[in-house]
Amino acid sequence: MKKSIVPGCLVALLLITGLCGCEKKNGDAIVIGKDYVAAVNQGEEIKDDRAINHEQWIVKVRMRDNGRTIEVRTERTPWKKLREGDQVKVTYRVGKYTGTVWDAEIK
Repeated sequence: MKKSIVPGCLVALLLITGLCGCEKKNGDAIVIGKDYVAAVNQGEEIKDDRAINHEQWIVKVRMRDNGRTIEVRTERTPWKKLREGDQVKVTYRVGKYTGTVWDAEIK
């Protein structure tokens, strides 16, 4: 019985793309805004296009080194403590080919 190498090659390709397709960055940022998106329950009318089945606390920051604006999803407690103008440290991943920001986090 012949074994196919296609599944193994596909897994290797996906791993290489996933590991090499993003670049991890970090730096100082300034909080420029905060937003809260309420959870939507099944059967309710959706009032906000970003609404999903759980609450979201979003902090909008501007990176000091490159001026990029990033929306960081965070927990409720740090979200409550932050104010506009606060300086924070942010780590995030950037897609090498598209420039899309992934996995942003306030330290």
